[in-house]
Amino acid sequence: MKGSVDDVVVFCQVVEAGSFTAAGEAVSLSKGAVSKAVSRLEASLGVRLLHRTTRRQTLTEAGERFHARAMRVIEELDEAAREVGEHADRPRGHLRVSAPSFFGAEILSHHIGDFRCRYPEITMELVHSNRFVDLVAERFDAAVRISAPVDSSLVMRKLAEVPMVFCAAPSYLERHGRPQTPSDLREHDCIIYTGSAKPREWVAFDGDGQRLTVAVDGGLHTNDDHTLRQAAIDGCGIVRMPRLFLTDQIETGSLEQIWPDAAAPSVTLGVVYSSRRELPGKVRAFVDFLVEQRGRWQA
Repeated sequence: MKGSVDDVVVFCQVVEAGSFTAAGEAVSLSKGAVSKAVSRLEASLGVRLLHRTTRRQTLTEAGERFHARAMRVIEELDEAAREVGEHADRPRGHLRVSAPSFFGAEILSHHIGDFRCRYPEITMELVHSNRFVDLVAERFDAAVRISAPVDSSLVMRKLAEVPMVFCAAPSYLERHGRPQTPSDLREHDCIIYTGSAKPREWVAFDGDGQRLTVAVDGGLHTNDDHTLRQAAIDGCGIVRMPRLFLTDQIETGSLEQIWPDAAAPSVTLGVVYSSRRELPGKVRAFVDFLVEQRGRWQA
């Protein structure tokens, strides 16, 4: 667009106010500054917009056409500003979120209905993936992560510390016996989650609180948490998973927890988002909503 928006606004104010002096008072500019703004606009457009006399200013034919169009544009800008203000007060827009596959399907999915009811003007795309997505490059607004890596470009809001537990089906423990110490895991059939950085190295604490790294192996390796849990229920071996993922199975007895929660390091469940000074309302609403739910994820 030729001419600055400020100059266009000043020109329209001159027309509405009827004089340079009155327009200057309305926009807090001197009469000279108003005259210069109109002259700059005319120069950029290459036409005269106002007939000037010592007593009054009248629109030229080109000025009348330009003024009519300019007023419509200014009204549109005012409406856009009002919408932005409403957006800040009432979260809306499209929210794109990444979550670990198991957590997203088994846990987060049960809360999405409540979130949508609370914020009906937020449309949501929930992508389940165990891959650490690039929020900026892949245009995600936020991501739920377990043991999220340190990334200086992201902000992380901690939701819960989740214990890792060692579990097996009663049928497996009847056949193979219960390991007494973490070192005994070497002699057992362990179900390996290949999505971790070191899938065959399990970290545990012994009875004295000493941290041990135990080399384990077994007949089933998988990158899927659902398969991991079901294989353990079916008696295929010992599994190591966040307790949050096994709560129901431990309570019903289909899996037995071999050692207390403190037998393994806990993992951090958190939500990450791009580091921004002004967090969009839709993202803030989602993060605050997850914080409300976190009491349910401490088990």
